[in-house]
Amino acid sequence: MAVWKPRISSARQGEVAMRLFEAILEANHQRPPGQTQAELNHATYAESLPVIALTCIDPRLNALLPEALGIGPEDFIWLRNAANIITGPLSSTMRSLALACATKGGREIAILGHSDCKVRQATAMDLIQRFRTLGIDRAHLPENLNEFFGLFASERQNVIRGVEFARGSPLIGPGVPVHGLLIDINTGRLEWVVNGYENLPAAPSTPAGAPRGATSLLGTAERLIGIRLDELKFPEGKIGETVKTLARAAEALPAPALEAEPAPTPTSPPPAQELDPSRRYRIIGSDEKVYGPVSAAKVLEWLGEGRIDEQTPAQPEGETEWKPLGSMHGPASSRHPPVPPRLPPALSLLKRKR
Repeated sequence: MAVWKPRISSARQGEVAMRLFEAILEANHQRPPGQTQAELNHATYAESLPVIALTCIDPRLNALLPEALGIGPEDFIWLRNAANIITGPLSSTMRSLALACATKGGREIAILGHSDCKVRQATAMDLIQRFRTLGIDRAHLPENLNEFFGLFASERQNVIRGVEFARGSPLIGPGVPVHGLLIDINTGRLEWVVNGYENLPAAPSTPAGAPRGATSLLGTAERLIGIRLDELKFPEGKIGETVKTLARAAEALPAPALEAEPAPTPTSPPPAQELDPSRRYRIIGSDEKVYGPVSAAKVLEWLGEGRIDEQTPAQPEGETEWKPLGSMHGPASSRHPPVPPRLPPALSLLKRKR
């Protein structure tokens, strides 16, 4: 198979003429007739590799996509789900994207939709009938099929929505470009729907010795808690071991009496933060869905009801960054929020035992 390589003019030799996905799109669009693959100079773009791509599970992409991107398997982290759908900024798909950055060194993310998507063509009634042929009755399916299966009307809008979730997720660092592309399932031609380079901030520094891509989670954590993580020392351990240890310790504690904690009085101090009453906010609930935008008064009402707390990710309307609700200080409002309900006795006891 003949391979076409993008040429760099002599005036631009010795420097990177284009960023990675700019070069990928140019090579893809300028393939001579009959050529199926364009090869990039991997040494030139080594600082931008590997790439993380989220695509559909459609088997027609198996051979088509790698050739269209011109990236070898060693520099290509391929994540797949039905219709490349992201359902929220803290969804299981976002978990995979975040870990691909933090543990696999992924440098750029591409949400890749494709033409002739069978999921887009399916309706709720179609799904009910198809599941019925598999022996699954409607009563066993989720009530809201559109929401659960992520049905959508446009491949383009689905890509844009996925990029918005990924770009707004607290798990993806601001220095990681998140692109949105469409690929023609028949020709392999790529179309740039969202250029992830356009709104990148200055590249954050990565602690010495950190793996490539670790900037994503480290930078986000430092913004949230205000501590340089490279100055801390952590015990060696695998993900999940700490949770199991804490669970075993909690099971060993005696059951506390219900009257162990006195009920708070109406004069208990309100939460430390005061939200700007003139702004509206989006909230990520415990179900990983985005709610809002809602008024500051509604946010305070949810705080009082215990539905959210000061660690809940929130985003003022018009901004792109998610922050803990307790870090948002604005002009003091004219009334204090309701006093949140007291913690369950077991949680209070655990706090005192530390």
